[in-house]
Order: sequence, then C-alpha cells, then structure tokens
Amino acid sequence: MSRRQTIAVLAAVLIGGLCFGPVFGVRNLWLPVGAVCLITYVVTEICRHWLAAWRPVLIVLGGLLAVVETVLRATTLAGLPTAASIRALGQGLTGWRLTLESTWPARPEPELVVFVPLLALIGCLLAVELLDRTPPLVALLPGLGVIGASQLYIAADGWSAVLIAVALGLIVVALLIPDNLEYRRIAPWMATAVVTVAAIVCGLVVSAIDPAGRTPYSLQKVQSAGAPGVRQTSPLDELASRLSSKQRDDVVFRYRASQPVDRWRQVALDDFDGVNWTTDHPFLRMGSELTPGSDVRVPTTLEQATVQLENLDGPWLPSQLLPATVSGVPDPQVEPIGGTLMSAGRPGSYDLTWRKPDIDAAYLLSAGIAGDAPGGLNDLGPVPPEIASIDPLQGKRATFATAIALEKYLRQHYRVAVGDKLPTGYGWPQLKRFLVDSGGAQAAAKEPGTSAQFAAAYVVLARLNGIPARLAVGFRGPAEPENGYYVVRNSDAFAWPEVAVDGVGWWPLDPAADAATGKTTVAGSIDEITSQARAAVPSVEKIEDPEVPPQTDDADDGDGIGLPRIPLPVVFAVSAGLLLLWLAGVPLLKIARASRRRRRPGSAGVVGAWAEARDRLRAYGVPVTPGMTVRDLVEAAKELPDTAPGLARVAQAVDQALWSGAATTPEVKEHAWAGVRELRKALRGRPWGDRFQASLELRTLFTR
Repeated sequence: MSRRQTIAVLAAVLIGGLCFGPVFGVRNLWLPVGAVCLITYVVTEICRHWLAAWRPVLIVLGGLLAVVETVLRATTLAGLPTAASIRALGQGLTGWRLTLESTWPARPEPELVVFVPLLALIGCLLAVELLDRTPPLVALLPGLGVIGASQLYIAADGWSAVLIAVALGLIVVALLIPDNLEYRRIAPWMATAVVTVAAIVCGLVVSAIDPAGRTPYSLQKVQSAGAPGVRQTSPLDELASRLSSKQRDDVVFRYRASQPVDRWRQVALDDFDGVNWTTDHPFLRMGSELTPGSDVRVPTTLEQATVQLENLDGPWLPSQLLPATVSGVPDPQVEPIGGTLMSAGRPGSYDLTWRKPDIDAAYLLSAGIAGDAPGGLNDLGPVPPEIASIDPLQGKRATFATAIALEKYLRQHYRVAVGDKLPTGYGWPQLKRFLVDSGGAQAAAKEPGTSAQFAAAYVVLARLNGIPARLAVGFRGPAEPENGYYVVRNSDAFAWPEVAVDGVGWWPLDPAADAATGKTTVAGSIDEITSQARAAVPSVEKIEDPEVPPQTDDADDGDGIGLPRIPLPVVFAVSAGLLLLWLAGVPLLKIARASRRRRRPGSAGVVGAWAEARDRLRAYGVPVTPGMTVRDLVEAAKELPDTAPGLARVAQAVDQALWSGAATTPEVKEHAWAGVRELRKALRGRPWGDRFQASLELRTLFTR
C-alpha cells in the first residue's frame, strides 16, 4: 500500500466522523476524529518497514490515547490516563444510544461525543489492515461504513451532500490511480476522475432534491418513538389545590425577563380517554440548542429569562413553547412538541432562552389551520350525545377565525368559578355538567368551571369541528415586577387551550377570559396579539369560509415535475428484493427485539417480558389499547385460552417488580420470561396460516 492510498482511506474515515457534525457540531469533532486519523497514519508509517506485526496493537493503543487526551481530558492525571479514563472509554460504547435520546445538536459532553472517535478508530484500523491485504477499493468500505452510520443519525442534504460526494469521488480516484504514473499518461485518469466525481455528485444532488419538502431521514425519530414515556403527577391534577385558599398566595417562582412574558407552561396534553388528559410524546435530553420544528416557518425573536424556583415541587420546570437553550439544570429533558421541560433534580435557578413568533394579528387571521399538527386531532373516543349536539360554529370550516369564534362562544355562554369550592375534574362527566345543565339546555343554569374545564371543553369542541387543539397547563405572567423580579404565585396557575396555526405552530387562547380572573394582558405579549385578532373577528354568522381552489384533472403532473419511467425489470427486481427483505428481515428483527428486551436489567427486564407478550398477542389480532394491564390482556385474549397460564406468570412478575416495593431479583425476571416462553409454546399450537401471518406482521415493530 502506498502513502497516497493510506491517506485516502483514512480521509474517508475522517469525512465519516465529521459527518456527525449536525449531531454534535463540527467544532467538537474535528480534533478527536482528526487526532485518531493522524495517529493511525503515523503508526502506519512507523510500521511500514518494521514492527508490522504490532501495527494493529499500536494503532489501537495510540488511538485510545488520542481519544483520552482530546475528549476525556478531565479523567487524566497530569495528562496521563487513569482508571477513570478506562471506565469512561467503556461507558462511551453506549454513547451512540444516549445521543439518540437527545435533541440535536447534542451537548458536547464526553460520554456522548466519545463514541464518534471510537467509531473512527475502528474504521481506521480496518481500513489500514484491509488496504494491506485486499484491493484498494475494499479498504474504502470502513470509511463508507462510518459515513453510513452518520447518515443513519441524520441524512445529509443540499450542499453538504454534494461536498461529501465530491470528497468521496476524489478519494476513489486517489485509490485507483496507479503508482509511478508518467505525466503523459495522466490525461485518461483525469477523465476517469471527472466522470467518477460527476456521477457521484449527480446521484447525490438528485437524492438531495425533494419536491415534497420532506425532512431528511433520522434514526433519532425511530429511537425516540420507541422510548418509554415518563409517568409523573400531571400539573393539571394539581391545579385545584394551587387555587385553594390555603395555597393561592404561596410564591411558586420568580423570574427576570428581557421582554414581558404572558404565561409559563409546565406541560401540554393532547390525549384524552374520557377521564384523563395525557400525552405520549417522548422526552429527550436537552441538547446544546433546540431549533423550531418544520411547523414554524415565520420569523422568530430570541428572548431570555432567569428563573428562580421557590415552592415548585416535581420534575416539571416553567418553560416556554419554543425553548432554545437552558443552563443551570442538571440533566435537563425536553418534550419538543409540547415545549415541556423537566429535570430529575430541582435547580435553585436556571437561565432559559426561547423563540417567540414575530407576527401580528393580521398574519394570524390570514393563516390557515395546521391539520397535521402532532396530536391536534387525536381521537376523543365515544362523545356524549349532549356534547356532540353543541354547534357553536354553525358548520363553518376550520380557520383561525373560527377558533377565535369558539373562544368567544365559551366566554359569552359559560361562567368562571370563583371562591373556595372550585369544581374539579375534566372528564366527560365534569364536561357535561359544565357544558350542559341537568335539564339539557346549553345556556341556562350550567355549573361554572375553572380554567381546566374551559380548556378541556374548548379542545373537545374544537376537535369536533375539525380544529386541531390541545390542552396546556402553567402559570400567568404578572404584568408588573416586584423589586426587580416578576413574582408568580399559585393564584396564577391556570390551564388554556392551544390551536395549531399553519406556519406559526401552536398558538394559545384563553376561553376563560383573563378579565374574569382579575388579570391584565401583558403589553407586547402573545395575549395582546390574540386580543387584537379577537377584536377583528366578527360573529359566527358573518365569518366567511375560505375559498377552496378547484381540483385540476392533471393530478399526475407532479407540480410540473416530469416523473421518469422506470423499466419493468427494475420494478420486478426491487419488488423481489423487498419481498425477500420482508420474509427474512421481519422475523429476525422480532428475534433481536426479544433478545434486547431480555437483556435489560432488573424491573426493565420484567417490563420487557410484558411488552414481548403484548406484542406476540397483538400479532395474532388480539386488540391492545393504551393503559391495558396484563390481566386486561388475559381478558382480551380469551379466544386464545391456552395463553392464560403464561400471561398469569407474566402478571405475577410485573406485580412483584413494579408494585411490591422490593428489589427485582433475577428470579423474578426469569419468572416473567418463563411466562413468555409458555405463551409462545401455546401460540405454536395455532393453525399454520395464523402463525405465518403473525411472524410477518409489521405493526408491532413500529408501535407500542
């Protein structure tokens, strides 16, 4: 192998390491990845004529030393590795998974970043050894593997994809050009180089062009979608106690802000089962900075506040809808869709920055409704006919104007509860008492409600009219500071609905009417913009439905983009490949999933056994709903009576692991998985056709 070829294959690994730039930032990766590649090249040159047998060992030792000195410097003593350095290297092997559980760009913490130079070290070692034993192009595979791993995290697009393609094309040319090539024979190789680079660039440019404007693939979405939700006491359940006479004057937190703040949120809830409001969006570790999602396309301004907690228990931290950065919080976690912040530890104070949409009331009224907003139109289940018959919008189409009209309807026809005996609850029974009186009338002597009933009623009526909405809980922001701080008390706690506005994201409303609670609108805030829009919205009868553009017959024009004809053999080949992938890949993925669940320690392994049993039965058509217990599953699977003994074993283990209060022993975990084995044995007695269909069932691989 020549020096040029060595540099080429190591450059491919270097490019692969830097392709993790969108995850950690290139400035946090170039030094550790570059140091690993440089050490590998130096060791390769030293061992070119002697100590060749020791080259792999020296590359590994030198690479690990480079990783320690560039990433794990804090674990060294006088610059020398210690036992802590070795432990940190071992823990770094799981950094790839922790990174998937963080927003991007992730915080450049050593336990997260370290897996990238370790991956580069493996790539460098394999590349050098393959280059010495195989054709040059084979030695390029480790570098391509590192690049492929980075693309699984987030696929490159646009000009970054083009630059990667150009670099790979040049590396391929550097590997293929023979040594000692005479100058007069360079022209053919230059032509080959141009063709190679052009082909790769064109391929990646075509793949980067996406007329539909879709977001590039990211493994983070797959990982976070399967992450277990965190169950904590909902701030919505604490609302009534905060407003009681004993607690309403207690200070919850104080803050200094760069601009007036109208409200602070704790949690956003979009799932309703008829009794409780919850959410199943996963929490991620807060990265170095969180940018607005693709649903926010309007300009935003960055605002900042310093929050000092007083009497606020629990993991929920006061936050804003579009948080950007947070500092002073130990291991902060965020639910990006709802803007919810939480932390296992309680910080005394922290700094928060967030983005606020820079729009006015006219823009709001002209914007459409985002019907595809996550959770905005979630199913409400069976709706009581008394509530379903309420028609506040008279059949008008879903627009922001009708969303305001619905808010006005609740303000005008329903009363805010005051005093010490406040109504509680926000399920169907409470909403029926709030929205409809006992005699069935809609505007007579209905029970007054708190902001929780107003918000829940708004979300229900909005979804029934096609308006995407969700419920949020938090605190109002005071209009005036006290001694330099804005002081938030329990009396400021309230709930409000939010509607999804196209291009703006979620926008808060206030059907309970802050005038009724003695609060004033904060100047320059979102509430003031909403008030201006509210004043411009006429009565429901005068709201005009937006014009719907007529459908064209040229539905297959693709917006003017001609779609190329695909040869029939290619269609057959791709179809056959997908069929083989399905037949072999799905069973293998299910085996790997079961193995991964069983390797979990302690109670997590018992929960994994329950999840495995649930998914096995779901594959056979047993209906499974959120919140179902193991014993509920036994009842649902009564058509498969042979499965009851195995499920009973799993139920016993789940009760002992999660509810007994004792530590989960390996015997308890083994008992749970013995139940899974008994369940599988029972299912093997099913007809061949059922077993074949269940083995190839895909839904349980992507849903919980």
